[in-house]
Amino acid sequence: MKCNHTTLIFLLIIFSFFNIPELTAQGKKQEILSKITAHRLAGKEKDSSYINLINALGLELRYSNYDSVKILSKEALYLSKKINYKRGEAKALITSSYSEVIACKDSETTLNNIDRAILLSTEIKADSTLISAYNIKAIYKTYVDDYEGAYEQYQNALLLCDNNRNPLEETKLYSNLATLFSILGDSDESIKFYIRALAITDRLDDKFWVGVVKSNLGFLYNDTHQFDKAIIFLDESIQIFIEVDRKEWLAYAYLTKANILLNIKETKEALRYLDLSKGLQKNLIDKKLKQDLLLSYTKYYQQINELEKSEELAQEGYLSSIENQNQILIANFSEILYQLNKEKKNQKEALFYLEKFKNITDSTALQSKQNALALLNAKTNFQKQQNDLKLENQRTIKQQKTYITFSIFIVFLVILIAYYGYRNNNIITNLNHQLEDKTQILENSEKTLKYANETQEKLFSIISHDLKSPINALKNLLLLIKNGDIKPSEFLNFAPKLYNDVDAMSFTLNNLLSWSKSQMNGFVNKPINFNVSEKINNSIQLLQENANQKTISIINSVPTAAEVYCDVNQFNLIVRNLVTNGIKFTPSGGEIHIQAAEEKHFWKISIKDNGVGIPTEVLKKLFKPDSALQSTYGTNKEKGTGLGLLLCKEMVTKNGGEIVVKSTVNEGSTFYFTMPKEPINTN
Repeated sequence: MKCNHTTLIFLLIIFSFFNIPELTAQGKKQEILSKITAHRLAGKEKDSSYINLINALGLELRYSNYDSVKILSKEALYLSKKINYKRGEAKALITSSYSEVIACKDSETTLNNIDRAILLSTEIKADSTLISAYNIKAIYKTYVDDYEGAYEQYQNALLLCDNNRNPLEETKLYSNLATLFSILGDSDESIKFYIRALAITDRLDDKFWVGVVKSNLGFLYNDTHQFDKAIIFLDESIQIFIEVDRKEWLAYAYLTKANILLNIKETKEALRYLDLSKGLQKNLIDKKLKQDLLLSYTKYYQQINELEKSEELAQEGYLSSIENQNQILIANFSEILYQLNKEKKNQKEALFYLEKFKNITDSTALQSKQNALALLNAKTNFQKQQNDLKLENQRTIKQQKTYITFSIFIVFLVILIAYYGYRNNNIITNLNHQLEDKTQILENSEKTLKYANETQEKLFSIISHDLKSPINALKNLLLLIKNGDIKPSEFLNFAPKLYNDVDAMSFTLNNLLSWSKSQMNGFVNKPINFNVSEKINNSIQLLQENANQKTISIINSVPTAAEVYCDVNQFNLIVRNLVTNGIKFTPSGGEIHIQAAEEKHFWKISIKDNGVGIPTEVLKKLFKPDSALQSTYGTNKEKGTGLGLLLCKEMVTKNGGEIVVKSTVNEGSTFYFTMPKEPINTN
């Protein structure tokens, strides 16, 4: 599991089976502890009510003490199994999973435990527990970026709510759906769901949930720059959380209020709320909230022009965000570090953080569109399933009525069906054959369409990741020159890197066009006889500059008498790709040796380097279509598309040869491929 989002809005969970009298949070813990002690003194540890108390205490500690929750859930699970109390077992699994999600603990068993709770709840028909299980599964899937799966689980839970007519459960679920749309950047849709949840809270006695909905509405109105509305909702929620003593939510509300004040430049008041949130977070385990607090402090010091302090916090946040793999926070801290370094005229560092920020925001924008599309697909599929279910129910009812009405004609119908069955047997057989043929045509069309879609996705991915980044770097550098941030003379310092980037783009485009052509129309071979050694020398000359930069020697020991019959352009591309790979993965001062051995009908050409070698697990995937985009950085961080070896495989095969590789880690790799001496007899 990875926590890859900033704290947009606290995710909620339904625990309707833990409805304890409305006290302060601390009062609830004390009351539960007192009851647990009473049960232990009375020797009632094996009672289902004792297990419910253990689970309830674990729920109360979920934000503050992960280890205690694990211990309590383990005890509840053990006791529930001992007395075959399946509801208690399901509750223990849900509470434990919820705590793991909040604490961002990597657990391979979290999802299995949730599914187990769903199975147990379904088996005993415990709807309220099942709603909780669906809800925590949806939250889990949200954290692992499976938004389509999260939407499906929320809808499953809402269907149960329709049957129960429980306003508290509906409030929590609509709030969670609003959170899901907020994460995907659809603030308008999110606000609609929260307003719907707020309307339901009128039927609740629990003020806490009113505060939850209002605090999240405050966040969203801040996000959409409706600051007046945001402050109204935040102030109301803060007052509620103080009254019900919910420190985790109060810390979140204080932080949101501080961000609103920063947005409207009221820095002094913003600092007060930041300090209030910080004080409350000392006893909380929510890492996302702590990182968001650090980001807000960084922005505060930047606003009041204490740039050294702002940079210190930004560096801290940048490193912790990388450690936690939080791409959004990495982008936020990178943007601030770019601005600070630009202010200090530290152009090299500014350019680094700007490129980092641009790459992440571009990737995030693309991912957001894909996530939104996945969610739309989920909504469409779910609605279709519901419509199909309704139609099926209507059909079933209609069939039942038909059976009752015409039951007296059953014998006549059997005879009639038998007669028509005999008469139309040949017609049905012919129709079945036609159906099979059309089905086969549809399956072939589906495969063709799927392959075309995969090809398109590969093309766009390569263009996005391997061509767009160097172009953006060049664009940003030219922008710095245009704006006067760096002098033209300083531009020369970047010339070697720009040359390498442009050369890499040129080679990537060449591979990309060749591969695209092969996927769309196939290679068109124009074989001729030519001298192998001469063509290899030509390829070496084209790559000599790259080899010189790493002081790598390229030795051509191919016999001058070696001649092959194949497409010369494809042969050149094969050699250039393999030699480029050798340069890429050979350290400075290394050597690449090209040889050829004559066989009966072929020349066997080998390209050997003394580079880093290829690990066994990677070696097994080479030349396979699904590894086409799994490129690796070279010894000097050179980039590649991963298409080179796939192209080599296709071109060698197309010309009647074979290609293999032998490699030892830290010793080097040798690629062997064969080419025919003369035209191959296809008969």
